Amino acid sequence: MKATRITISAAILLAVGTIAVSAQWNKKPYTEWSEKDVKKVLNDSPWGQTQVYSDTSNEFKRGVSRNALGTTDNSTGDYSATHLNIRIRLLSSKPVRQAFSRLIAMTQKGAVSEQLNAQLKGFVDRDPGQYVVVAVDADANESKSEIREFRTLMDSRALADLKQNTYLSGKGGERVYIIQYLPPQKDNLGAKFVFPRLVNGEPFVGADTNELRFYSEFSEKFKLDMRFKVKDMLVEGKLEY
Repeated sequence: MKATRITISAAILLAVGTIAVSAQWNKKPYTEWSEKDVKKVLNDSPWGQTQVYSDTSNEFKRGVSRNALGTTDNSTGDYSATHLNIRIRLLSSKPVRQAFSRLIAMTQKGAVSEQLNAQLKGFVDRDPGQYVVVAVDADANESKSEIREFRTLMDSRALADLKQNTYLSGKGGERVYIIQYLPPQKDNLGAKFVFPRLVNGEPFVGADTNELRFYSEFSEKFKLDMRFKVKDMLVEGKLEY
């Protein structure tokens, strides 16, 4: 990945389930995280979650019962389904930016240059200001048709398509609607959904908030709905989101 790509991400931020006890990412500096640690923060942490979409239209079954994730509960059945992993991450939180920074560093051949290292550090330390940024991406291990469809949507969506049905909710279920949508750039961070952090001059999420919910009717087919537990989002006494 070229060093210039991370500067795009930093400019965007300017412009705009509890972790298991055995997890290692929070026991060492992010610059020492392993690939497993990075994936944990990005895909299964207080700041990064995965919504699994299952398309069972191509399902063939024989005496099989299906659970909510689309896996078979009966080994005698034949089953075929498409699973799409939709990654929903709070990009404005420092842990997610640390994970992306570490991921970029690990993909470099040889030592990280001083220039790139400075850019990565700037990206991690960037103050998101008055915005909350949710990054959305997707991957799939099976059929590629769903991932192509979802990525085409990410490229083609605009604020006008989302502003009535895309929001964050915090204290008392109060909704804060999207104010900007940025399709995926060449930064490997996914699409960005931008929301105001303040309502009437005050953060709409606080230590007394139970959960932060992200919801978007991204299309008729894909409804994005993810809830983050606020009490688990504290880092060194600071609420990160």
